[in-house]
Amino acid sequence: MNEVETVITKTKGDLTNDEFCRQYWNEKGKDILLGAQIVNVEYMPKKVTEEMGWYEQPVCLLLKKGNKTFWVYPSKDDEGNDGGALFMSNKEGVMPTLR
Repeated sequence: MNEVETVITKTKGDLTNDEFCRQYWNEKGKDILLGAQIVNVEYMPKKVTEEMGWYEQPVCLLLKKGNKTFWVYPSKDDEGNDGGALFMSNKEGVMPTLR
């Protein structure tokens, strides 16, 4: 068993346990993203996608939290094999990838 600890509640568990895995990633996402402000939105430049070996250019969000800024962008899978579309629950629906 590879025991890890959640960042907020400090609960210990194994990521092979579905319930704990969901709790772990929910807490990690909250720790990183809650309170961050979107300060810029732009599509990933073609040069950057080519350097990453990608064909699809995803929309990118520049976030600021405290005195740190960082980019967030969708990927088509967990391994980062290509850029992905960003779906939204509003009437706009989707920010597609560009080629």
